[in-house]
Amino acid sequence: MAYYFAPIANGMGDLIVSLPALEAVLATGQSTYLILRSPNQFGLSDRIEGLSGIIQENNFSPDQLGSSDVFINLRAHPLQSDYIWGSSEFEAKYPGYRINDVLTGICRDWNIDADFSNLRPLRFETINQFSETIAFVPGSVGEVKCWPSKHWIKLAKLLSHSGLKIAVVGQPERSRVVGELVEAGLNHVSTPNLTDALDVVSNAKAVIAVDTGLMHMAVTQKTPTVALFRYNTMFFRPYDHTEALIAPLCPSVCREREYQEVPNRMMTYDVWSMDSYTYWKTWNCAESEDDRCMAKILPELVVESVVRLMEASSRGA
Repeated sequence: MAYYFAPIANGMGDLIVSLPALEAVLATGQSTYLILRSPNQFGLSDRIEGLSGIIQENNFSPDQLGSSDVFINLRAHPLQSDYIWGSSEFEAKYPGYRINDVLTGICRDWNIDADFSNLRPLRFETINQFSETIAFVPGSVGEVKCWPSKHWIKLAKLLSHSGLKIAVVGQPERSRVVGELVEAGLNHVSTPNLTDALDVVSNAKAVIAVDTGLMHMAVTQKTPTVALFRYNTMFFRPYDHTEALIAPLCPSVCREREYQEVPNRMMTYDVWSMDSYTYWKTWNCAESEDDRCMAKILPELVVESVVRLMEASSRGA
């Protein structure tokens, strides 16, 4: 008997938030294979203890499994497929639900003994040089989720005036905002591989991030994390070491486009590509850079949140 486990979607963050379910399957002691849904999820398997192997989804066929084998596809559940997360219909059916509630419901229905209340950090390498550094994670495949570059630059100045060091994490060639911050002279740490990024956010004193995979990685590593969200906080995970700052409601033109494009009924990703799921690239904010909803989250508020989390972390140490 073997288990074949596919995360809730194809992003790196989707793998991270699914880890408690995967850990519960691994705890059975049965051979467990992780189905990677896109290259975005490649590179972390060596840090997940107990895996029997990884398989690219485009090379995987459930029809070829043995009679006692089990395919766990977290997308194949009504909590994922019947409604668009965050929509009014979803909120009416599941008021207050966030990603951990969705995954808990799926695991409960499928008898997976997952514990989403207690995070188990992935193994990481200790890098002492980042122990007093606040890591900025400004990049996202979805421009609408990004915070304006001028806000990051102001935030860096405010923190430096308090004697705090910062480092920008991300790949400038893949993110306009990361590139702009590097050009502005902010300290940038190169993280060509996911494990490099994992090591940085695990060692950082705190992380400030937009709603993206590295934010979820920092949360799982129990690093104090301030997450900057659009109005839809479906992917916020409310642990003691996290805080969310939330932008105002997007204009109706943006929300209409947003909900038109969501492929929530997609069960599999059959193309092994960074663009196997292009939802976040199909639309942009209708407002100017200065007027868009994310610009309304002010750097001063971010400073208050990150200082509060760091002080709480120090008291708990």
